[in-house]
Amino acid sequence: MAEEFNAKRAWRNFKRYFKWRVTHPFAPYEDYYVHAVMTKINAGSGHPAIGSASRPVREHGELLEFLQRFGLQPNDVAVDYGCGSLRLGRSVIDYLEPGKFWGVDITDEFYKLGLEAMDPEWLRQKAPKLGVINAETLAKVRADKPRLIGSWHVCSKVPEARLDSYLGNIISLMSPGSIALVHFPETAERRQLSGLAWASPRSLIEAVAKRHAPTAQISFEPLVDGEIDGIRQTLLVIRA
Repeated sequence: MAEEFNAKRAWRNFKRYFKWRVTHPFAPYEDYYVHAVMTKINAGSGHPAIGSASRPVREHGELLEFLQRFGLQPNDVAVDYGCGSLRLGRSVIDYLEPGKFWGVDITDEFYKLGLEAMDPEWLRQKAPKLGVINAETLAKVRADKPRLIGSWHVCSKVPEARLDSYLGNIISLMSPGSIALVHFPETAERRQLSGLAWASPRSLIEAVAKRHAPTAQISFEPLVDGEIDGIRQTLLVIRA
C-alpha cells in the first residue's frame, strides 16, 4: 500500500515538473524549486522549511549549537548557505556581532519572508548580510573570510547533477583555517525521499567534496544518533 502511494506521489511530482519544464526549457533546476515552494506558500498551504509556517526539524538553535561546537565566536564571520527564511539563521544572527552574519539562498523571496517576521530595529542593530547565490554574492562573502560555513537541510534538496555546483560553491568560500559543515540525510544508496528531496550515500558526498577540496581534511560525524528507515542524519565536515 505504501509503495503504491509513493508511486502515485512520484508520478504527480513528475507531471508537475514536466509541465513546468515545457514552459521553461532552459531554466536551471533551482528555478523550479523556487516555483514549487512559492506556489505552495502563495496558495496558503504553507511550507515546513520556508516562511511563516516553517519549523525546525529539531531545535531553532541547532545550527548555532553546531557552529559553536566547532569554535564559532561572536566576532567571527559565519555563513548560512541556503538560509531559507532564516528559521535557523536567526539564532546565529543574534549571537554574532553586527555585520558578521551572511545568509545566502537561490532567491531573495525566501529570506524576505523571514525578514518580514523580525523586528526592524533588531535587524538594523544586527545588520545581517543577505544575498542571492551568484558569482557576485559569493565574491563578497569570500572577501569577508568566513570562519564557519553551515548548510542545514539543503543538501537533501539538491539533485545529484547539481551536487558539484552546491558543494563547489560552499568550498569556494573557504580560506585557511575555515570549516564548512554540511548536513545531509545519509543512506546506503541514493534515494528519493519526496518530489524535492533525496538522501545520499556518504561515498557520493565525499567524492564530490574531494574534487573541490583535494587538500582539505574531510570527515563525517552524526548530527543525531541512530537512524530511521535506513536514514542517518550526518554532518560532512570540511577543514581547509
